[in-house]
Amino acid sequence: MSSCSKEDDSNLAQVKPHYEIGQPYQLGDRWLYPEENFAYKGTGIAVVSSKKSRQVTVDGEIYNPQSMTGAHTTLQLPSIVHVRNLDNGREITIRLNDRPVSTADRVLELTPKAASLLGLSKNSTAKVEIIEDEQRSQDLAFKMPGGPQTQMQVNTAPLGTIKVENLDGSPQPSNSQTQPLEQPPTNSVQALVPLEELPAVYQQGAATGGQLWIDGGSFTSSIYANRLAARMGGRLVTTYVGGRRVIRVRSGPYATIEQADQNLDSLLQSGIKGAKIIVE
Repeated sequence: MSSCSKEDDSNLAQVKPHYEIGQPYQLGDRWLYPEENFAYKGTGIAVVSSKKSRQVTVDGEIYNPQSMTGAHTTLQLPSIVHVRNLDNGREITIRLNDRPVSTADRVLELTPKAASLLGLSKNSTAKVEIIEDEQRSQDLAFKMPGGPQTQMQVNTAPLGTIKVENLDGSPQPSNSQTQPLEQPPTNSVQALVPLEELPAVYQQGAATGGQLWIDGGSFTSSIYANRLAARMGGRLVTTYVGGRRVIRVRSGPYATIEQADQNLDSLLQSGIKGAKIIVE
């Protein structure tokens, strides 16, 4: 399936929600690389989706502007995530079921309903934190056609028949010289999984704010990190992940989203294709 939503109404009768990671795709001048990550946590800029009703989402649902759903640049679909508006503290829970169609600089697109509960108007943006609900996302993935459970069944399915022999190599006496191996039923995962509509509610959390930065990438070698920092006019931030040193290259902070956008465009045009806006 392509990374863009389908718009042909003739396909709506064939809609079947399914699990989707997808191939790398291009949005504007950038390439994005979907991946399976059930423990995702990230920040970035969210916008309101401009999609219209009755389009088919990437994971095979019908887009509904009144549902608590959204589009993410890289996460597996569908996924359940908690989204917090860092400026006003509002928190919502949505199901990701699509890829963005506006710009790769916005990590998340929200339906008008979800956006309004988060405090966004039609043409506004918000600094957000996105935390995946690991257990619910995994449970959902294993129920879906095309998900990890389906793949395991395909990969472990035995083929053909085996011939039954004695240990000395002679055939078994009886009419059961060959026995077909048991095959998993082709419909062991239901063909159509009804997806739960999440409640249209928000919780009021803490408004922590945060500064806008551009993340250029992560390295284990300080040589390459310093080279990129020099190109970006940025700085190095050293963290440890699982006891392993990771050096992140950042530029900023930026006073406004517009300023961050302008600098990101310059970096992308200079060949730093992995750059992205984050909030810290």
